[in-house]
Amino acid sequence: MGLQWGDEGKGKAIDFLASDYEVVIRYQGGHNAGHTIYFKGKKIVLHLLPSGIFSPETVSVIGNGVVINPVELLKEMKAVENSGIKLDNLILSSMAPLILPMHQKLDMIYENSRYIKIGTTKRGIGPAYEDLTGRRSLFVKDLFDRDIFLRKVKPLNEYYNRIVEVYGGEKIDMYSYVDSYIEAGADLKKYTKDTVYLLNSLFNKGKKILFEGAQGSLLDINFGTFPYVTSSNPTVGGIFTGSGLSHKALDKIIGVTKAYTTRVGGGPFPSELTDSTGEYLRKKGNEFGATTGRPRRVGWLDLVALKYAVMINGVDSLFLTKLDVLDDLDEIKLITSYKDISGESKEFISYLEYIESVKGIGNSFPGWKERTDQVVKYTDLPVNSKRYIKFIEDYVGIPVEFISNGVKRDQTIRRSI
Repeated sequence: MGLQWGDEGKGKAIDFLASDYEVVIRYQGGHNAGHTIYFKGKKIVLHLLPSGIFSPETVSVIGNGVVINPVELLKEMKAVENSGIKLDNLILSSMAPLILPMHQKLDMIYENSRYIKIGTTKRGIGPAYEDLTGRRSLFVKDLFDRDIFLRKVKPLNEYYNRIVEVYGGEKIDMYSYVDSYIEAGADLKKYTKDTVYLLNSLFNKGKKILFEGAQGSLLDINFGTFPYVTSSNPTVGGIFTGSGLSHKALDKIIGVTKAYTTRVGGGPFPSELTDSTGEYLRKKGNEFGATTGRPRRVGWLDLVALKYAVMINGVDSLFLTKLDVLDDLDEIKLITSYKDISGESKEFISYLEYIESVKGIGNSFPGWKERTDQVVKYTDLPVNSKRYIKFIEDYVGIPVEFISNGVKRDQTIRRSI
């Protein structure tokens, strides 16, 4: 799972790890996620499909905690198949909530009307989750019977059109999307199962399961920098509610973090760099959203926030990404405390008024000024890069087990811990 504000490199991490597992499951989020994989030299961005699809023997499951736009899912599936990847082992939860066209319209209306702009992707994710907690949702299974779909969607469409009118928007005609959704359902039906029983059966048979988180812990609706958060739980609890497996299925948690920090959209960012160093990291790290294309905000690695994410998730080891992006820097900083008018603290408090007021205070390290992208063993990394990693480990209290030093799958160092 991601330990920052998303974009940590989870797609590559899952792709690297998936071949060791028999099942990979996405358990929360929607097509606001963007997991980038390099497959046979080609860049592929996944939004809904689990990154395990690149391992042909792995069963890839989209769990009940993921909100689904069926039309967008089919587009992604066809694009991936056109890249030469078979989806024979893809399974979709029949009880995944649907994202409907009115959700996307409301997402745009709500974002434009907020006095605090969240920076949502405007893909309908939030309103779809609101329907789930409001007990109004339609599910993938509803797509398989036109009469059932119409009976359920009609009052919901009318309900939301009344809200749209209040904001001066144009009403959505229910029949403008019913056919495309029913057709998508017909295409998706063969992939669909009751994943709660399926996953528990696989677990009871001793199958190795890898859970793939989307977004990041600091965007969690309960534990993130509210209101600048996503609408689901990218933290450890989302695994259970989004899959139907119990805590007994969880043996190890690998937290993914960049060697620096990024954030997309609004929200507090104590370690943010707005100078030439920040611009350098943005360009060198290609820090532009995989889903939106928006430039990411960039800063030093925030160890206060990282230790908080490790704590609330019970993380066992770290998967450190983009170490190579730091190769040419003369000096590198790690944020080790926050400072405001009341003094200095090493606690990440997600309360907005606090986290907006603090400034990150850091330790400086000499850069290593050597290329790391060709290194295959930890012992061969530059001395200063190993000192950098060691400081991270000592601060957060867990080991760095994996180090990504390039975009390719084989540009990953696995350490024995």
